Amino acid sequence: MPLFGWRFLAPSLHLSAFRMEDFANAIAYEVKQEMANRYFGFRTRIEGQSREYLAKLQEASRELDAAIRLHLCRMQFLLQEPRLFCSFLNLVDLPEKYALNVCSRQSSLQGQELFMAMRGEGFTRWRRFRGLAIIVYHSLAENIATYHDTFLLLQEEHAEICLEINKFQRQNDLSEILSFLRNLDSPDSERLKFLHSNAILQPNEGLEQDLRIAQPPPVTETMTLLPPLIPLKQIKGPFTAILKQAFALHDNSVPSALPF
Repeated sequence: MPLFGWRFLAPSLHLSAFRMEDFANAIAYEVKQEMANRYFGFRTRIEGQSREYLAKLQEASRELDAAIRLHLCRMQFLLQEPRLFCSFLNLVDLPEKYALNVCSRQSSLQGQELFMAMRGEGFTRWRRFRGLAIIVYHSLAENIATYHDTFLLLQEEHAEICLEINKFQRQNDLSEILSFLRNLDSPDSERLKFLHSNAILQPNEGLEQDLRIAQPPPVTETMTLLPPLIPLKQIKGPFTAILKQAFALHDNSVPSALPF
């Protein structure tokens, strides 16, 4: 009787063990698949956000720098002497290094090119000169205000992306995940195939570095935080004094060659 019983029980135990192995492999596969979906899903989304941020950063830097450069070069031309231009920069609290560097990229333009379709208004040459300088100042202030606001918005966007990356990596410790995956005996997954075969032999640090999601570069690597310009009415006196010194330098200039 016992022999008869064992004869039919043995295949049953073998089949049960086989099914348990399949079940364990299936569970392990589901776990790995879920981990892969979570990791690659987040990575795809955050890298897309990073690309959008970098595209906006490059576009803003290119377009706003160009607008500010043009108005700074106009003011530099009107003020003539470097000392007067630097006095103006100090008066309005603009970084001197930034302004001089920006102007150096467009220094070849002459007066008529800089002031295309622009002309000061007034009955005297001084009034036309002063009016033109005021127009340039207001245009410069408007573009710097846009630049300043854009800088802060991009800085906020960068901070949000970095916060998401840091939060995800805190909640998903790569060392623990890799250690767990190596202990699973499951079929290769298309999205985790680099975790099998030769990849397992690599040092943990190297593999973790490959999997770690990099933060995009900060705004400050591309743009300079510029303060909004002081309202003209608050600096009218010292600004007019600088203009008078500059106007005297234009006395020997040919009026027809100047926009005032």
